[in-house]
Amino acid sequence: MQELIISNVKNAEFTAANLNEFFEPGKKHKRSFEYQKSAVSNPFTAGVGKLSVCFYTLQPGKASYPYHFHLGSEEVYYIISGQGTLKTPEGEKAVSEGDVIVMPANEAGAHMLINTSNAPLVYLDVDTVDLNAPEAAVYPDSGKIMTWKHGKNEIRKMFRLNDEVNYLDGE
Repeated sequence: MQELIISNVKNAEFTAANLNEFFEPGKKHKRSFEYQKSAVSNPFTAGVGKLSVCFYTLQPGKASYPYHFHLGSEEVYYIISGQGTLKTPEGEKAVSEGDVIVMPANEAGAHMLINTSNAPLVYLDVDTVDLNAPEAAVYPDSGKIMTWKHGKNEIRKMFRLNDEVNYLDGE
């Protein structure tokens, strides 16, 4: 049984990530994916729970992740301060302090948050998590899908959607 968690964001697990440098050091990309994150509740490292609760800070001109949608987990963003642009299937939408964004686990929930202002953008990100099930995210702009399973035998793989094979291929 999971215990009650009371955490203070000041003491949370902190990560500063530059995805461009992590995945392809030295290569130029269309956009800079870079953020600072404080994980208040992290089922991935704790091994229990169904909610990931993180505070993100995006510096001007940065985005947290490429445009994507999940097939298994839902997400909610609450914009604490700053302003930016949320890319959605219906186009780009301005977001600012006080906005709550609910993203379902399907193509209607596709999103990418970009800080298009001159000041930091701070937001709360709450995700549903099922540590017992595999998860997938689709990246419509680049035609990819990433699958992963957390835990003892963690798996994380990225594929192009047009590399589909027949179910019995190679059997």
